[in-house]
Amino acid sequence: MRHMYGIELNIPAGKLPGFYAQVIHKIGDHVNVFDRDKLLFIIENQTEQEKLETILEKSNMLGDAFSLLLLPSATTIDQLDDIGFVSQNEHLYVYADQIAIVTLGAPSQSEDQWAAMEQLREHVLGVIPENTQQPEAYLIDQSLIPLAEGIAKAYQVKLLWLHPTN
Repeated sequence: MRHMYGIELNIPAGKLPGFYAQVIHKIGDHVNVFDRDKLLFIIENQTEQEKLETILEKSNMLGDAFSLLLLPSATTIDQLDDIGFVSQNEHLYVYADQIAIVTLGAPSQSEDQWAAMEQLREHVLGVIPENTQQPEAYLIDQSLIPLAEGIAKAYQVKLLWLHPTN
């Protein structure tokens, strides 16, 4: 999982196609664009974000900015359209301000962990499979963090928040 930045290109009415092409060319010369999705440019850091915003502001083409999370391709999400998208390059992104990502801490009593997981599953939007660096992680709506914390407390299970981190 990597934090990324998305900047939307806002094409003003009445501009000639050549103007748009010049702006795209300038972006290509000055900004390290990681990925694109239609009119959304995806960049890896704030320095590149600032460069892109400067170019688009001067051209009066700056649209909305989004904080994104790039997820592993093996991630499964039931309703992706509600919380993210797959880019032209087949990368999977979710909107960072909408999603919380959590793993279960070290098991206490397996029965309690199982019961807590069953209750949490009702609210899971997606799953990041475990790998050598982290256990299986679950995506939930950020507004449900207090609910997840309540379930964990009731079953005396520890949750480890990968996003947002406090």
